[in-house]
Amino acid sequence: MTGPSRDLFSLSGKTAIVTGAGSGLGQAIAEGYAARGAAVAVLDVDEAAADKVVQRISKDGGRAISVVCNVADSESVRSAVGQVTAALGPIDILLNNAGIGRRAKAEEMTDDAWDVVLDVNLKGAFRFCREVGGAMIRRGKGGRIINMASVAGVVGIETGNANYAASKGGLIAMTRCLAIEWAKHNILVNAIAPSHTRTPLIEKLIKDKPGTEAYFLNNIPLGRLGTVEDIVGPAIFLASDAAAFVTGHTLMVDGGHTAK
Repeated sequence: MTGPSRDLFSLSGKTAIVTGAGSGLGQAIAEGYAARGAAVAVLDVDEAAADKVVQRISKDGGRAISVVCNVADSESVRSAVGQVTAALGPIDILLNNAGIGRRAKAEEMTDDAWDVVLDVNLKGAFRFCREVGGAMIRRGKGGRIINMASVAGVVGIETGNANYAASKGGLIAMTRCLAIEWAKHNILVNAIAPSHTRTPLIEKLIKDKPGTEAYFLNNIPLGRLGTVEDIVGPAIFLASDAAAFVTGHTLMVDGGHTAK
């Protein structure tokens, strides 16, 4: 269907993977994709958390499965993609959301703290891009890959996050490269870069470190932290036909943070 009656934001008939979907941003996006008609694979290292998200989606009439996956392990990634394909069919949408942080002053940061963040946030996303992207190429019907980056990959931040910022900057660079490499296969690769968003991890940081919220707010012209719901619309947009000519782009969802 074409013309004004067509729903450009429908994901009906699509199969989506969302990593790190047991809570926070990943949960909100998985539920948002399901609400737009996609069959969603909820991936997380926490089986119980993933199962709860699937229950919420199913209760609302959506279709979803949970899969336990460690993005830092290539075999776990391959197994997860195989399970999703067997249960829901070929993958049309991949949203790489799984991520961690290990804050420390740069002069005190250990090799382990550096390596684990890069392994999960950057290499973990690449493992999924490689596995799902390869399947999309073999299928020959294109696809959508969305990487969850951060303003920390674009502007400097002062919260002991050199490792996290490096991982997100690398993710943005990788997004551009894959977009160019896979354009001939009609695989669109984009990123979303939120500013500080009220996830469980951020709420814990605010609670543990007085003054953190004020520092965050000082960087955001809209004067509030983001919410997980703020990210759902952009994630749907980049996965939908509304973004059919968008690739290699990093969408800043940051309340004006990077406009300063």
